[in-house]
Amino acid sequence: MPPKHWNVAADLRAAIEAGTYPPGSTLPGIIALAAELGVGRETVSKAFALLEAEGLVAADPASPRSGTVVLDQRPVRVEFSRYADVLAPGGLRGPWETACDRAGVPGSMVLIDVEQAVGAPQDVADALGIRPGNPVTCRNRHAELGPGQVVQIHAAWYPQWVAEASAIGDSGNIVGGIYLALTAAGLRPISADEAVTVRTATPIEAAQLRLRGTSVLVVERVTRDLDGKPLEFLRVVADPARTSLVYDGLPLANGN
Repeated sequence: MPPKHWNVAADLRAAIEAGTYPPGSTLPGIIALAAELGVGRETVSKAFALLEAEGLVAADPASPRSGTVVLDQRPVRVEFSRYADVLAPGGLRGPWETACDRAGVPGSMVLIDVEQAVGAPQDVADALGIRPGNPVTCRNRHAELGPGQVVQIHAAWYPQWVAEASAIGDSGNIVGGIYLALTAAGLRPISADEAVTVRTATPIEAAQLRLRGTSVLVVERVTRDLDGKPLEFLRVVADPARTSLVYDGLPLANGN
């Protein structure tokens, strides 16, 4: 016979999947639910912990004491063409926010920190075409669904000359996204190479993304200007259950 908290978790899981508790809603409190089901508070607490380990719920990041919130399970369709879209005049939202808007889910890009003039490690130096140890600026961000639900971890490195010529080195959020900031500084992104791989998540990544599985998508992209100079090296670690990469509108011939 399965433990009682398994049964409670199964009932809550079914209710979440049926839409009784939609994304962003709050589950009943432990005391109220225990009284309703006729079980102990510890049983309900264990059931909540099980659902949280599965990535279905989490304590409200804005106010942990206010309850347990149902997380959004819908994958965001991330189209490669979104980068060109944000370069349009008047753009106020970056690529992630644009993709979330199209998917009909609330999304935001949250700046974690900016590391200025740090020495480039070997892989970053190789991607940017500079010597290891040369100064670069790194922007660390989280792509979120709703309040505090991290679905992607972003780290982007820029040669120091790019950071000094643009707003990339600023410690605040950049309205309209990085590409728009580069364009405004006269450093227009023209082309990009993107590679996608899969690997096992580190313990820190698994915790930040609240993974239901063990693997993550790793997207590495090098963006270049008209002369082919690298402007940015971006590494994205993404939850594969909530990220759908779409490479749309790719040419099949050169037109000759």
